[in-house]
Amino acid sequence: MNRLGKMTMSSWSVFAFVFLMLALFGSYPGTGMAQETGSAKIKSVKFMTLNLLFSEVDDRNKRLRRIADYVAANHVDVLLLQEVVGGELVNTRNSAVDLRDILRDEHRLKYFSRSAFETGVPNLLSLANAILSRFDIEFSDDHGLPGVTEEEFMGFDIKLARRVLMTRLVIPGFGEIDVFNTHLCARCNLADREDQLDTVFDFINKFKNNSGAPRPTVLGGDMNFDLFDNDGDERFLYERVLAEEFSDAYADHIIAAAGGKETLETLCEDEKNADQHCTVGVSDLNGSNARRIDYIFARGFGTPLHSQVVFNPNAPNGVSPTVSDHAAVVVTLKLPFKAPLPNVPLLLLDDGQN
Repeated sequence: MNRLGKMTMSSWSVFAFVFLMLALFGSYPGTGMAQETGSAKIKSVKFMTLNLLFSEVDDRNKRLRRIADYVAANHVDVLLLQEVVGGELVNTRNSAVDLRDILRDEHRLKYFSRSAFETGVPNLLSLANAILSRFDIEFSDDHGLPGVTEEEFMGFDIKLARRVLMTRLVIPGFGEIDVFNTHLCARCNLADREDQLDTVFDFINKFKNNSGAPRPTVLGGDMNFDLFDNDGDERFLYERVLAEEFSDAYADHIIAAAGGKETLETLCEDEKNADQHCTVGVSDLNGSNARRIDYIFARGFGTPLHSQVVFNPNAPNGVSPTVSDHAAVVVTLKLPFKAPLPNVPLLLLDDGQN
């Protein structure tokens, strides 16, 4: 979800001018850095997805430190980040790399990073999806989603390019898992968002292994669909994900742990009364319309062991502090008993990112 946060009129004018240039510039390649990992057998993986809010520039490093403190204290293995920012206008080359460096320098934690810049003018202002992982990244790839008009400025319709980022991680003592991170369009019609979601699954299905146990796969990010918004008109997009044999890992754990007190129909069902399951409308950086639009979907994993929404101080029993206009979704997934056989698609052997 693209909320503009607290910006001066002059600052917004600069951002708006940059987005007018989108049609003239394409995306540019992602970045990455390798790390060493241990050899102990891993039985579960903890994931976090979070939209970082690109437009809050002045306090960005403070917010990144808050995120790093949580990641370090709670042993998060893999981070899926949206609205990563880079460029001269925001005084950083890559805010995901900044977060990685804070984890290294202040917490002595090493993470791989991969980024797929999706929108903007190179070296001036661009947005990206990124994945940080404490596990080795075997390779990565990304793919563009259909462009749709999401902004209007001075009579111009502005098309924002979006991408889906993929990484294949090697889990010590287990084997490979695939992680996909995306950010679907916000100010667009449902047909356009459906087209983007279809493209995401076309991309995901290229990486399915053809033999052995299914490769465990995560799809996460800011999906910009909610089960109850617009009288439930967006629910078909959620069901589209489930039709691809993914499960809503957060909801599955919450419902199982609640012993009948929670169902899918009780998770952030009232936009005017936020609960602990909402991911927007629960921080100090956005309004009161509460929705659940950030997800971690899983396929081929074992039972979800834990799930929680954090950085949601305005929700009942919320977890402080505010770090974005979105809260983060955290899920721990149990690895299956049997690992998949390695099966690297030939088309990715020369992906140019390793």
